[in-house]
Amino acid sequence: MGLQMPHPFLIGGKLSLYKKIRSLGVEDDATVTFSYEDGAEVFHFNETHVETAMSQTGFATTLAEAVADGFLYKNGNEILDEMREEELLTDYDRGDESFIEFIAEVIENEHWNYCWFEHSTEKYDHKRGYTELSAEFAVPLSSLKDETYPLPGWKASVRTPNGNLTLER
Repeated sequence: MGLQMPHPFLIGGKLSLYKKIRSLGVEDDATVTFSYEDGAEVFHFNETHVETAMSQTGFATTLAEAVADGFLYKNGNEILDEMREEELLTDYDRGDESFIEFIAEVIENEHWNYCWFEHSTEKYDHKRGYTELSAEFAVPLSSLKDETYPLPGWKASVRTPNGNLTLER
């Protein structure tokens, strides 16, 4: 069998997203778009369908994890910047609770006043339907250089010399 040497671009036995995309001839200044969507069966007649979908899917927590941790936190992002500018983070006491949990609560309580994510509802009849929630971030490929597995569970899309590539992870 012989000695097997690890591939030079492998991190933890897997090729990093950055290296995968670069190996396709994509330059560092290319834009990588991360997208996430989830949804739930809801009652829409009482106008609580978005809140119901968020609580059933954990969408607010997923979005909070994206903006309050990892490379989006390190490099800055519009959602956290807007929360700071609008003084929505002033009630956070360091050490009292997880920052991610706090951000998820802010998203749940304040989402109607801001455009942090998209939502749409397919109405089956006068009271039942399906609400889908989605969020998207566009970042330069270079910001992924030191990330082993950025935004797990999110799709990553990039334009390559051979066309558009979407990776479901």
